[in-house]
Amino acid sequence: MGGDGWIRRLGPWVGIGTSPAALMTGGGVGRGLRGGELVAALVTGVALLAGIALLQGLIGQRTGRTLGALTAGPLGVVGSRRSASVVMLAMMIGWFGVNVGVAGVAVARLTGMPDLAGIAVFAVLMLGVVTFGLGALSWSALVAGLATTGLAAYGLHLAFADREVTLSGGEAGSHPISFTAAVALMVGYGAAFSLRTPDFTHDLARPRQVVWCALAGLVVPVLVFTLAGAALQAATGSFDLADVLRDLGSPGIAYLFVAVGFTGSVLTNIWSGGLSLTDVAPGIPHAAALVGVTVVGGIVAAGGLADHMLPWLTVMALAAPGLVAVCAIHALRGGPAIAGWGTTGLCCWGAGFGCGIALHLAGSGLALPAAAAVPAIGYWWFGPTEERNLADANAGG
Repeated sequence: MGGDGWIRRLGPWVGIGTSPAALMTGGGVGRGLRGGELVAALVTGVALLAGIALLQGLIGQRTGRTLGALTAGPLGVVGSRRSASVVMLAMMIGWFGVNVGVAGVAVARLTGMPDLAGIAVFAVLMLGVVTFGLGALSWSALVAGLATTGLAAYGLHLAFADREVTLSGGEAGSHPISFTAAVALMVGYGAAFSLRTPDFTHDLARPRQVVWCALAGLVVPVLVFTLAGAALQAATGSFDLADVLRDLGSPGIAYLFVAVGFTGSVLTNIWSGGLSLTDVAPGIPHAAALVGVTVVGGIVAAGGLADHMLPWLTVMALAAPGLVAVCAIHALRGGPAIAGWGTTGLCCWGAGFGCGIALHLAGSGLALPAAAAVPAIGYWWFGPTEERNLADANAGG
């Protein structure tokens, strides 16, 4: 595997860390907070997000399992197939539709073709990359992430040319939100990816390789991009760099930034969606599953349904932290996969998901923490006794 072992799996992390959506998330936090409180919220949110992603990635590396195999532990083989894999499949198709809808239109604007043609071309191109395997996906996402970083730096240079770069003045904090809500927004940004990191770490040789992926691919770029997004919001009143660049008379750079910037996310959407589909329907070959996810997600994008998906995907993201919690506890105890339905795991995860949704609908910033804490506490106390005893024995040496 050599010294580049972790770099060959860095791409999926970088794809999330350098996405235009990371800039927009930072800008969203920048609308609500300013100064030191803004920086503290971004740092806290990135730390929590990276911690969740790293934990799940380490479990994948330690066990050599992808997400579908991991969730079969606490939820049961059948339970996982009928619940977690279905949820993940729906999330990946939804995110694919949202991301391809935006990036495909950007491709159309760059090339002068109709929007639907741009969406189709972008979707087919991404599918073509993924069919070459996880290695091609990861390297392509890494190259796209580096290119996005360069385009973002150039775009921000244009945006800040005649403006003050600040985190405390201008439009910073113009729509106040609580510190907790800001942190939850940061964690929510990468919640779906943090759940599925085992899909990209299961074949790494050492835990430190996962740590390097998390640090170099997630922590550093997300923190830089969100800080930049917050500064952009403060200086211009907008957290969408593409809109700012179009207003400045640089539409080509704007569309290129969007098209390249969503490449890594879309590639991982197809890959994880394909893995989920093969778990839901084991008779479907992996290659056919990748095509299926692309076709259905492309229909979502082309039909304009992506515009209605963001609120739903925000709610669906509340499913991720609790599932990470029960998987982590089950793996810590060395528990085997349950053949049928893992009733305890399903109930704990469902309780956390339900609490998260209720708090989200009530407008509480505690929705995401509750969605993680309730399943963790529940599964720790009510999980299979023999697993808890095993954990106690391991803790005792």
